[in-house]
Amino acid sequence: MPKRRRVADPEVEEQREDLQMDAPSTITRSDIWFRDGNMILQTEGTQFKVHQGFLEKHSSVFADMFSFPQPEGDGESNSVEGCHVVQIYDAPEDIELLLLALYDQHHHTQGRIPFKTISAMIRMGKKYGIQHLRDEGAQLLANEFPKTLEEFGKTSLETWTYIVPEVGLLPKVVALAHQCDIPTILPAVYFRSLRNMDTLLYGDLLSDGTGRSETLPDRVLRACLAGNEQIIAGLGSTFSWLDEAYMCMLQCFDIGRDVKVALWTGRPKAYRALCTWKQLASEFGELNKLCSECLISSQKQLDSERKETWEKLPSYFGLPEWKDMKDFSL
Repeated sequence: MPKRRRVADPEVEEQREDLQMDAPSTITRSDIWFRDGNMILQTEGTQFKVHQGFLEKHSSVFADMFSFPQPEGDGESNSVEGCHVVQIYDAPEDIELLLLALYDQHHHTQGRIPFKTISAMIRMGKKYGIQHLRDEGAQLLANEFPKTLEEFGKTSLETWTYIVPEVGLLPKVVALAHQCDIPTILPAVYFRSLRNMDTLLYGDLLSDGTGRSETLPDRVLRACLAGNEQIIAGLGSTFSWLDEAYMCMLQCFDIGRDVKVALWTGRPKAYRALCTWKQLASEFGELNKLCSECLISSQKQLDSERKETWEKLPSYFGLPEWKDMKDFSL
């Protein structure tokens, strides 16, 4: 009895017939074209000349795929420069980014990385069973949205540290996290979204001024808004060290009072719940004038409150506890 054919994706067989019917009439040669390659990957009319053994080494899915006969056709369409043509069913850009990440290890390890590269590493790595590529892409996201308070303190809510900035980036990160089962980044992603409520509700302004980018899905938006309210409700405890009971009766008393008034002027800002002392002092310069005793005491209490907020952070957004979240658990 012949073995049942295995494919890289459960939907491949269903897509194959439609894609063949809609196959483009022109073929484009990609920039990934090795003269000593021995196989042609083709998707949506774009071809890549690669090394079969190299891909099989990295991916058992590719190895299985290459072991099955391809759909029959005339000799010219099944061979290019003497190399067999293997039809695959992914966006050409995704395959290009996948191959670049495999062939050039420095492609995704230097400087800030475009989100599309990280996305392709995770999605294509997961689809084709290239675990190290999937995990490297997930780590790049984790660098920007860590699951420990210590690492979170090294990031910024206003700039992108590890990912190339682009309009409407947060919704793309959220979509990828849900699509590929990466829950551990979600608490930090949701918390970051609270930094700018206008963007959270209406999307980023497009650079050409024609409108706004996509916003978060409704269920995620509701979770973020609910989390925002809970965090704000706890700010009184977070900044209790500013109360007169904790300040000496010298100038520190006045400093604590003034900073506390400033914190509650206008709409309270949830993002301040996880600010480091350095970040707070840059926003409220008076804190640098506290006496040494009040300074040490205030910093100690702030650190304690930040740790408590961080531990509760997932629950504010309706997510499982930190210890119960695991990436790629499916």
